[in-house]
Amino acid sequence: MQIINPHDFVWVGSNNDVPLDTLPEWVQTQWNSKLPLIVHREKAGESQLTVAIRGIKPHQRVTTQISKSAITHIMNVESLVSNSIELQRSMFIALPPIQVLLLISQHNWPWKWGVTGSCAYTLATDIQSMLTDCDLDVVIRCPTRQQKEDFAQFAIKANTPYCPIDIHVETPKGGFSLAEWFKNDQVTLHTPTGDVMTADPWDESI
Repeated sequence: MQIINPHDFVWVGSNNDVPLDTLPEWVQTQWNSKLPLIVHREKAGESQLTVAIRGIKPHQRVTTQISKSAITHIMNVESLVSNSIELQRSMFIALPPIQVLLLISQHNWPWKWGVTGSCAYTLATDIQSMLTDCDLDVVIRCPTRQQKEDFAQFAIKANTPYCPIDIHVETPKGGFSLAEWFKNDQVTLHTPTGDVMTADPWDESI
């Protein structure tokens, strides 16, 4: 199976692949198997995957677990920004977050990166789920140890007047906020088993 990372989108074959009867009532009225599930990093059983379901309203978010065998399609969030021509053709091209993504995509960065959050959901589904004043959420996939200054140019390029941007870095151990790392000697590393404060987000002992 294709590698699945936190923030990626997955689809299942039918509504029966999700335990809808254990979830809030809004899920049963707003979600169906034509819509994606968002991969969460929370630890699950070997054959299971923790996923989130988005509702129409910002507070409507819920996590559950599905069987990996139920997955029919995977969309890595890097694919949403890998082709600037496709971004330019998007029906949402006039929205500020898309403009920022286009600016970032003009540069050949040394790591893979993608868009997450409501902007990613909008691009993946063609359903407008971005608020007019929403932040743009971006993730950098970084399997090897880096220094703070290695991300400086990315942060500078992404810092535009169009909209606020929240950049997270994913390591093999978890994810952390780039802004927090710029400000502090330690960061909060979000791991599958909980949050850890660390000065080295790539520490193999975590």
